[in-house]
Amino acid sequence: MMKQPLEGEESIKVHCLISCLCEIVKRNSSVDYRPFYFGVWDGDFVVNENEELSYFSKDISHEGYLEWYAHLFGLPVQEWYDFSRSKAYNVELLLHLLEEKPAHRSIIVHIDMALMPERENKFHQKPFPHFLMIEKTDNEDEWFMCDPDFRWEGIVRRERVLEAISGNAFGGGYYIDAIDIQEPAREKVEQLFLATFKGDRNELTTQIRGIVARLSAGGEAEQLRRLTPSLRQLKVLAIRKYGYEHAFMYLMPERDPSDSAFIRYCDLVEELVQGYTTVQYLAIKLATTHRMELVETINTHLDRLDGVETQIKQGLEQFFFRWRERAAVEAGGRI
Repeated sequence: MMKQPLEGEESIKVHCLISCLCEIVKRNSSVDYRPFYFGVWDGDFVVNENEELSYFSKDISHEGYLEWYAHLFGLPVQEWYDFSRSKAYNVELLLHLLEEKPAHRSIIVHIDMALMPERENKFHQKPFPHFLMIEKTDNEDEWFMCDPDFRWEGIVRRERVLEAISGNAFGGGYYIDAIDIQEPAREKVEQLFLATFKGDRNELTTQIRGIVARLSAGGEAEQLRRLTPSLRQLKVLAIRKYGYEHAFMYLMPERDPSDSAFIRYCDLVEELVQGYTTVQYLAIKLATTHRMELVETINTHLDRLDGVETQIKQGLEQFFFRWRERAAVEAGGRI
């Protein structure tokens, strides 16, 4: 049974793997999956040896997400991709899984979207590692692709998908049997929020500040030019901040649609996301013009973003404790 779309979900793109996992819950139950977005706004990323922000790395593990998914919804996630084996082996394994797939199973693959020109690459990334779901069709040369994060689904050429899998330097894939999906217990939702909430720091802004400081320290043109590739993936990381909107919607179930507090926090989230776009633009301008006064301008913007996100987190924490108290009363117990 598939429930009606939850409020606002059509416009919120956050994290490709989390979106796939939530889509599985959505399509196979009436369970509210929004708690699974808790903490995604501070999801892992790396600053690599080239001083580049990156949302993908062999050092980034998704195990935490998978464990919480099973904990919340009672759905174990099986990793089918074998990193100890060749790409060819994993492609054959995928083909076998698709051939034998029962109706309740969803298969997630990790592809390089840059190798699929028929799909829009909105972030202009190359490479563009991305999780989505596929299944067979009646035509052996075509597969059905479901990309929840980009709200896209349609028919694609089988060989093109296989090329995008084989050409992906990172690899990865999971499958989930959507049977007996559980409504997350209040206690489990609380545990997830408290385990992932980082109210005392805003890591993305902090790391951007560090990158700008290190690459601009000597005022050297060669170092300044590195700012462009260093922040190339910032937009991909910035959209994770839209996860705050999922959290506010979940924690404020009784609000009026025109609730001023909710609208104010959504406006702050939008200000935060768009603010990172401004920072990226200023960094590119610094990289190309070498105008050192832009360093102070960038830091001023980062200070503002730090304050905006701290304000969002303070509000979210307040609404979480109100939700927890209300949920405990409704359950007839105590916190």
